[in-house]
Amino acid sequence: MSGVFVARMKALPWGLRIAARMLRARIRGEAALHDAVLEYVRCHAREGDPDAVLACLDRFAREKRFLMNVGDEKGPLLEELVASRGTQARIIELGSFVGYSAVLMSRLLGSPGDLFSVDVDQNATRVSSAVARHAGVGDRTTFLNGTLEQVLGQGTHGLDRPFDIVFLDHWKSAYQADAQRLLEHELIAPDGIVIADNLGTMFGHNDYVDWMLARDDFESTFIDAHVEYSNLKDRVMISRRQHTGASNGPSNT
Repeated sequence: MSGVFVARMKALPWGLRIAARMLRARIRGEAALHDAVLEYVRCHAREGDPDAVLACLDRFAREKRFLMNVGDEKGPLLEELVASRGTQARIIELGSFVGYSAVLMSRLLGSPGDLFSVDVDQNATRVSSAVARHAGVGDRTTFLNGTLEQVLGQGTHGLDRPFDIVFLDHWKSAYQADAQRLLEHELIAPDGIVIADNLGTMFGHNDYVDWMLARDDFESTFIDAHVEYSNLKDRVMISRRQHTGASNGPSNT
């Protein structure tokens, strides 16, 4: 990519930069996004090096096409929360996309680890799994294709014990229903942490926020941040489950 092109792209507003990159990729006949990401990682990131893979994904998002990863600003927050639970933490994330957050978190776990990544998009599951294998952490993450309801209904081994960390980064409208589903299946540990990304104003009102704040079995805080790879304001909500025994929060509101 020429220096002139990069400079011109940086001068454009964020939304126009994204549109320009999409148009450029289409004109050039580049591969579909997920496949383009996988090819880029395989060509530019050292195999078996998760940090190199993450840096490669960050570079792709900035210079090639936009990626809705958790990104390198909010990533350290996720790392800190995972590290606080130790190398044997059990984690479930809803939303695999291209495997960024799965690699970010699983590299902090002991092998084989206990991280489950769920995505309804078959391409997301396929590419995320391949990216994790390239990063050398494929044995630490189980990628599952389908909605949370579907994968729970399949009786997948490992989805029968509570998780220490839940990372919500999929369809925003599904946050509340899926968090409630995890609670109903007793899959959030008594001191578990639920991390919900992309709750800034640009994403509109999310009923999940009101629902979680109304619960007295969780204590929630907000972290101000930015939408990945941009200067647009965003928020992350961190909800820590309290030792109250049975849930005292509302179930359907």
